[in-house]
Amino acid sequence: FKSDVSIADKIIHTGDTNTAIRFPAADTFTVETSGSEAIRVDSSNRVLIGDTGSYSVGGVSSKVQVSDAAGPSRILTIRTEDGADGSGMFIAKSRNGAIVQDDDQIGGLFFVGHDGTDLATQAAQFVCEVDGTPGSNDMPGRLVFKTTADGAASPTERLRIDSSGTASFAGDVSIADKI
Repeated sequence: FKSDVSIADKIIHTGDTNTAIRFPAADTFTVETSGSEAIRVDSSNRVLIGDTGSYSVGGVSSKVQVSDAAGPSRILTIRTEDGADGSGMFIAKSRNGAIVQDDDQIGGLFFVGHDGTDLATQAAQFVCEVDGTPGSNDMPGRLVFKTTADGAASPTERLRIDSSGTASFAGDVSIADKI
């Protein structure tokens, strides 16, 4: 082709007509397998896997969403190379290209369950925060663990591991056996 190709609705694979790339709405395209939509990129630049609409969880929408009504939705990383490095996920933050500051939250994992009303209330969170003044190749950090008590609506800090490696507990500490 030397110019644009116009397609009314979809591109179908020859000999496998239930596999297609579709254009179901303005500024939206989908990938279908086995006759069902598998992936959607919508007009808000969101990638939706396993669903046609986006959700707000904990009051936050995402650019990438994985959902599955028929089973667990999981994100998996795996490295099969014969070497020492494992797979992983990087969570990063900058201040619009500038250095982060003390107490900035770099990222976290937030656990939200449907409480009979919506998907807005967190049960727990695990976050990483800047714990001091960053400098060139110097990023002091702390990990903060929070859980929500029965009858409460927001998580409370329970454990903090600071940049010096000191662990501090909030409230009563119960140890079953040994440290």
